[in-house]
Amino acid sequence: MEKIIQKIKSNPYVSILFAILLGWGVILISKIVATPLAHLIGNEISLNFYTQNVIFKFILLLFSIATILLINKGKLKNYGFALPESFKFIKTTLITIGIIVASIIVGYIIFILILGHLFPTTNHTGFPEAQSLFQLFLTAWVWSSICEEVWVRGLVQSFIQHINFKIFRLSIPVIISGLLFGSMHLMLFSAGMGVWNVCALVLFATATGILAAYFREKTKSLIPAIWVHFVANVVGYLPLIIMAIINLLK
Repeated sequence: MEKIIQKIKSNPYVSILFAILLGWGVILISKIVATPLAHLIGNEISLNFYTQNVIFKFILLLFSIATILLINKGKLKNYGFALPESFKFIKTTLITIGIIVASIIVGYIIFILILGHLFPTTNHTGFPEAQSLFQLFLTAWVWSSICEEVWVRGLVQSFIQHINFKIFRLSIPVIISGLLFGSMHLMLFSAGMGVWNVCALVLFATATGILAAYFREKTKSLIPAIWVHFVANVVGYLPLIIMAIINLLK
């Protein structure tokens, strides 16, 4: 296995292709395993969109860590499982809020206001409401941020981190990681979400992914990436938060 991995990493194009296939492979296998498990658990307790997602993300986390151990000599070293070398908490948070708000506004204008009116669809479904803010906090913000970052920034980005080529001051690993994370959200089509809502969400997720990948690369740790992801999710869910607060006040 070690010789095969070294040979793959010796060619940057092969490394990128392998990393993308590896990432999607882990996602698909996790989905295949999680779906019947969620049905089985659902026969005993009531599950909604968010609680079903917890099961999927748990399987994704397990497979991601297992894959890292398999391709990295049984170690997590150099795959982001370390304290950050330098992490400016307040600056990172403010940058994240600014970029994410901008991506939400741009996505809304392009996909909802412009394309949504030029090519209207009957399906305008977005994310379903959570049962409570506490459920939203645990499932969508904390748990998803941890599991998804271990997958895409831990497994995929770390595998190609040796590629130093840059485009517009962003390294290829950062760009690939961001695009892969954004494309992952295309799976929301299968959840019944409207096409323009999904497109806006993919733009939002890509911006989040690139930003998280940048701080993962800069600090050599998954911790800043998880924090960026968490902050982005909070900002992205603000409309649902406001609706939940309004419902509580009624």
